[in-house]
This record gives sequence, C-alpha cells and structure tokens, in this order.
Amino acid sequence: MTRFWALTVGAATLTFALVGTPRTHAQDNKASPRERAGAVLFGQYCSTCHGVRLLKQDAAFDLAAATKEMPEERFIRGAKTARGTMPSFASQLKDAELADVYAYVKRGHTPDLDDVPMESNH
Repeated sequence: MTRFWALTVGAATLTFALVGTPRTHAQDNKASPRERAGAVLFGQYCSTCHGVRLLKQDAAFDLAAATKEMPEERFIRGAKTARGTMPSFASQLKDAELADVYAYVKRGHTPDLDDVPMESNH
C-alpha cells in the first residue's frame, strides 16, 4: 500500500509540474531579433506620438490595441500613408523595417526590451 501512495503522490507531483501556471509568450521567450529591431525603430520613429514602450499618449492612435487583429500588410500600408497628423514613413523606412516595427508592436513591450532606447528623432 505504501508503494501505491508513493506512486500516486509522484504522479500527482509530475502532473502539477507539467501543468503548472500558464505562461505567456513574453515570459517564455525573449524578443526575437526582428522584434528587437522593431523596438529600436519604434523608439526612433514612433514613440513620440504612440508612447514610449507602447504606452499610449492622449493624442495618438493606440497601436498596441489596433494591431491585435491587423494584418502586417495593412500595418505597413498605413505607416506609408500620411493622414491626419500621421506622416508617411514611405521614404524613411523600408517595408522590412516596418515589418519589424509591426512585430514589436504585435508582441508588446516586455521587460527584456527595457534596454532599448525609446527617444524619438522626430
């Protein structure tokens, strides 16, 4: 009987360890090189209006919320089209760079990106 209980407790412990606490993508994985590059570009070109570390400013469009369901192509097209107070970045950033910004915004800012400078040049 003692062996039965030992096996039961062992199985329960293993099950608990495997299930454990759910973890998010950001907790399990560090930012990819593409997401990191996007964070740098976001800091240089976007943070003044869209907020440092994606923290929305009162006067700007909330990119983090908007890109949850937005396809990458639409994000790139929007960044290259001037409208309202949003300038066009078509002449400043290549599509691949805008795709990196999209990857960063889609991921969201995580503590492993806190070392990325977020001072805008614009």
